[in-house]
Amino acid sequence: MRTYLLLILICSNSLFAQKVKNEFFALHNIIRGDSTYNTFDKQVELVKNAGFDGIEINQIESFDGMKSALDQFQFKGSYFYVNLQLGDPIDHRLENAIHKLKGTHTIIAPYMLSDTKRFKPNSPEGDSEAIRLLQLISTWSKKSGLQVAIYPHFGFYVERTDHALQLAQKVNRKNVGLSFNLCHWLATTSLTERTHLKSHLKDLKPYLKMITISGANDIISQKKSIFDDYILPLGTGSFDTYDLLKYIVKTIKYKKPIGVQCYNIKGNKPQLIQNTMYVWNQYKTRLETENR
Repeated sequence: MRTYLLLILICSNSLFAQKVKNEFFALHNIIRGDSTYNTFDKQVELVKNAGFDGIEINQIESFDGMKSALDQFQFKGSYFYVNLQLGDPIDHRLENAIHKLKGTHTIIAPYMLSDTKRFKPNSPEGDSEAIRLLQLISTWSKKSGLQVAIYPHFGFYVERTDHALQLAQKVNRKNVGLSFNLCHWLATTSLTERTHLKSHLKDLKPYLKMITISGANDIISQKKSIFDDYILPLGTGSFDTYDLLKYIVKTIKYKKPIGVQCYNIKGNKPQLIQNTMYVWNQYKTRLETENR
């Protein structure tokens, strides 16, 4: 009887102790601008050795240098951050870059800009152009076996997650969804809207391709640069980032990549990398050992 009860207890504990297998990656700004780690090779090597699973490829201008470094160190470009300007010809280099990423599982993450004289925010004309461009990116990405995540960004044509979701649904391609970026979500929501975050994430879940997090303050920022409140070192600030992760990973069972946003965080960047990984490992341990 005791053996039987012990087996039940072991099985129960194993069910609760689910491993966190989400890829954890760094945005390039975690190390970009450092005076010592001032080449793609040095940056990729440092981030890989710190224990991250990947790093962002930031902009088409950086593609060749970062891709070369990723290949040299056999490291992953977690996502490729690219600019789509509504109404302008698409950068001819983008198709070739996407082709070069074939088989890497790098997510193509376009953010969208527009001339407000041509396309008003959330206008039918602007959305129609955005959908056209996204379908083109989707076609190129499908040939390389890649996913596309619309990247909502404060102050840009697509700045809110609900707008990105509408566009993803209208594009209606299996490989097109969106990213949830904590800092930009905080920058574009009221305190009332924030009380509905978990239900909103549940609605987004079928379309979520990646998530980015940071430390943050859960306030309506009055600072000149609002990201001084919405992008802090992981593990700091009044916003409960761990609770967000717990809901994402354990409740809605999100299995896809999670990145850390470090834009404009001052100080020693190599130390920031080590501290960030330390906090992430703490979060993982809590997620894997807590029963609820």
